[in-house]
Amino acid sequence: MSTGEYPAGPRGRRLVGNRYDYEQDRIAFLRRCQHDYGDVFAFSPRTSVVADPVLVHEVLVRTNTDFGIEVALFDDAPPEATARQTPTAMAGRRKSRPAVNRAATDAHSHRLVDIFHARLGPVLGREVDVAAVMKSFVIHATTDYCLGGSAEKAAGDETAAVEEVAVAVSEAAERSTALMSSSLSLPSWMPVPAVRSAKAANRRLAELLYQRIRQRRAGPRDTAGDLLDTMLGGDAEPLDDEAVYRTLSVMLRASHGVPGTTLGWAVLVLAREPGIAARIRVEAEVLAQRAHRTITVDDLPYTEAVVKELLRAYLPTWLMGREVRTHTTLGRWTFRPGQQIMMPVYLMHRDPRWWDRPEEFLPDRWLGTQQPHARFAYLPFGAGPRICLGNQLGLLQLVLAVAALVRDYDVTVVDPDTVVMRPEALLVPAGLRGRFVRR
Repeated sequence: MSTGEYPAGPRGRRLVGNRYDYEQDRIAFLRRCQHDYGDVFAFSPRTSVVADPVLVHEVLVRTNTDFGIEVALFDDAPPEATARQTPTAMAGRRKSRPAVNRAATDAHSHRLVDIFHARLGPVLGREVDVAAVMKSFVIHATTDYCLGGSAEKAAGDETAAVEEVAVAVSEAAERSTALMSSSLSLPSWMPVPAVRSAKAANRRLAELLYQRIRQRRAGPRDTAGDLLDTMLGGDAEPLDDEAVYRTLSVMLRASHGVPGTTLGWAVLVLAREPGIAARIRVEAEVLAQRAHRTITVDDLPYTEAVVKELLRAYLPTWLMGREVRTHTTLGRWTFRPGQQIMMPVYLMHRDPRWWDRPEEFLPDRWLGTQQPHARFAYLPFGAGPRICLGNQLGLLQLVLAVAALVRDYDVTVVDPDTVVMRPEALLVPAGLRGRFVRR
């Protein structure tokens, strides 16, 4: 292949291209194309798929310059200009970093476990949608982290507001995820019920967040009790309401899908692997021994290894996307503005070239002294300037929730053999239902 050539790929069917075959089995289709065309291939004249770890990492590192993060999944409509939003978004990320570092998230651990028990309490003994319950926990925990730690909470003024925002996050994320689950994106101007309801839910969330920002600006902030306090205070450059809103929105929306879905996979894996659950239970006794002390990820090394393996084998963000912003090259291929790069991280995480025994669930691979994968072949939180802002918080939430789940609950999965892996907007354990009983 000559330098500057657009990647080769399957021609597809008349009128529908590759959409029909892709929708029959998304992962199998991508694997088949990777086998036939290599790690870089064209899905359509506008969209290419990149599954080479080095090139994927390069795309992520060059995000905000040659590539943009705002991309609709396999959308053939003309792209909107989004580069102007980048400075505002990055300013918010810089100001929020003190509140999302390792020390700050570890200090939040004592509230996480309480929130976990509070969300499971009302459903004990009932057959429930496991992923929905876990998403509810993560949304409430993250909303508490972002908005629920101010001095006002002592007077009870924040509790209702936190619950209201958490419900709005769930509604907006569910509506948006339903749209993204199709490979055929609907333009925002199309007046169909799905688009209208998604736009209404997102407007409601924006209204609530802007309201909280304005109210917090007007009140005293002697100490930073949560992410919002941190973004509004300090000696760094002041942020306008839009920059604060964008950072809060990103953190809260990210709490809906990935951590909650990962915990759903955890429930299924632990039901199938009682030996793994037994090892976590022994380690999780630290939760009882440190009832009034900060618990960190380092206190639970095996549980952390299980979580890392979950994020390898069942990463919810199985397919990431970027939009090409400039005339640029990637490896020996050339791309023009408006084209898209889709990166199937699932294929990288399951590729025997980069991993030993990738189809097996092996938490112990993370306990050795050597990195268990080839360079850049593990991307649970992305990479580059747009690496997941809440990666430390997300990891802590997952580790503590898995430990509390195993130590404090008996969990029964209903018909585990009928649960299937469904790659939509997220990689979900479709049909996962279960019962939780407090020990």
